Amino acid sequence: MNLNRLAYFATVGKSCASRDFAGGIRVDKPEDLSPLPLVANTVLRKPFTWSFTRGDFEPRTVTMREAFSINSTPAVLEATLAGGGLAVLPDYLVVDYLSQGRLVHMLPDWELPSGGIYVVYPAARFRPQKVTQFVSMLMEHIRD
Repeated sequence: MNLNRLAYFATVGKSCASRDFAGGIRVDKPEDLSPLPLVANTVLRKPFTWSFTRGDFEPRTVTMREAFSINSTPAVLEATLAGGGLAVLPDYLVVDYLSQGRLVHMLPDWELPSGGIYVVYPAARFRPQKVTQFVSMLMEHIRD
């Protein structure tokens, strides 16, 4: 069966917390995050180890303290919004919450590693209509 691959959509992780959680916390560098509770996203390869960079020459790795673990990124978002602690969440999922002020990017001058989304699906001859519709919806949602 021939497979097509949809273009790669790059995502960037954001170190986020709810506005209420972040309100009394001051962080200037990645190490300041390590004692804070973490909503660990076990979908990530290393959910307790966060590797930050600032510029080309300032890498920092921090081991976080788990408050609890969740294996679903949307559920991690909900727990973070509810004040459960810090989380690494993809930019496309948090952009609206950041602009609304419901989430706070804890270290905006520091970057976490980027990732991506791939969609692999059968060639048109073998592709069900619902797959075509899903891919179209995904492309619209992520590009917006």
